[in-house]
Amino acid sequence: MLEITKQEIQFSDLINNSAKFWAFENLEYLNKPMRFFGSSLKVEKGADKYDSYVMYLQPADKVAKQTLCAFAEKAGCKEPCLIDSGQLGMSVGQNAATKRTILMLLRPDYFKSQILAEIDKAERKAVKGGMPALFRLNGTSDLNFSDIIKARPSSMFYDYTKLLSRVRKNSIANYDLTFSGSMFSMQSRNALQKAVVAGHRIAVAFNTKLIASDSLVIPDSLANFDKTDLRHLDGPVVGALTRKGSNKKQRAYDDTLKASFFVTSANLKQFNDIIAIGG
Repeated sequence: MLEITKQEIQFSDLINNSAKFWAFENLEYLNKPMRFFGSSLKVEKGADKYDSYVMYLQPADKVAKQTLCAFAEKAGCKEPCLIDSGQLGMSVGQNAATKRTILMLLRPDYFKSQILAEIDKAERKAVKGGMPALFRLNGTSDLNFSDIIKARPSSMFYDYTKLLSRVRKNSIANYDLTFSGSMFSMQSRNALQKAVVAGHRIAVAFNTKLIASDSLVIPDSLANFDKTDLRHLDGPVVGALTRKGSNKKQRAYDDTLKASFFVTSANLKQFNDIIAIGG
């Protein structure tokens, strides 16, 4: 990889000022080799069937000047993003996601070549171990990586997306997409309704951690998407995810909001009415 310099960072129109400051402070780390794929507890729950790999970038405009999540504002998912929860929210996870994002923006050819090399390595491991590999490129982003996916047609990829158009237009045989619903805005609710009518697989996050202090109850009719992340094995169902990275006080307040990325007690009836359209 051609070394990234301070001058290049300073005059780049691809990364924002906070990312530039981080890059100045971490220039040596930025120019060292790294792994692009990681994992998560949820992904590891499917480890008896697949060896899963996930790439985490800094979402929306946390690093990039042009958002990496085109529907984030209308979906209301910037603040509760997974990037700030669990191990991803710790400094090691944050630094790695920032570095990957800067490399993607400033060294796109290197970025792509390294991802393909890691995919090839994982596939060789899969052949030896007898466990098929599964790749998720958008762990915390919502980008079109079709060039990478098409370059490895024998590998299996999957993602969640808030862009209904991506689900509708996806024709790549080895790429599975699940629509990620939101109750935040009129646009996101309309997209959710259209996804229901079209019979797409839909994931929706609920404002609960399923503990006694949380009053919100997830309807029994919904699939449990917290069990594993192996969405490509699911049919055209609506599945529920519990909220990650929150505290009791925050969930109690958010549960009073009708306009929320999450399904809350305040918008549960409206959500149920939308889902019933496809019933």
